[in-house]
Amino acid sequence: MRIGELAEQTGMTRDAIRFYERIGLIRPERGPEGRHGYRRYNASTVRRLGLIKQAKALGFSLGEIQELLDAWANHSFRPDQKRAILADKIGVVDRKILELQELSSELKLALAGIRDECQSTGIVVVKDITATAPITGQ
Repeated sequence: MRIGELAEQTGMTRDAIRFYERIGLIRPERGPEGRHGYRRYNASTVRRLGLIKQAKALGFSLGEIQELLDAWANHSFRPDQKRAILADKIGVVDRKILELQELSSELKLALAGIRDECQSTGIVVVKDITATAPITGQ
């Protein structure tokens, strides 16, 4: 199949597919139309792009995805390795969630600290930081 059909089957854009090809996550075949420069893709590419899409949704970087795909292709991916990788990723996600919760709390405090008079003076106080901001007409 050509890139348009692959894009349709995977729900990815042609640009995304070309990017993944350029960085080595997928490899097209050169079919009988190869003399015209057309790239040909097969069902394994559809599966590989599905894995890429799923791994990205789970928060894996492209480098991590490359390692996962290499292990998957070599059939050297043991269950204990899968568990370790997923456990590590869960730790990363949990830390990110905590950071975002802290940021949300800080923003809520800042929001609660804004008084109506700030609108007329142009002075906004967030924690111990005072900054003057220009007043724009509405």
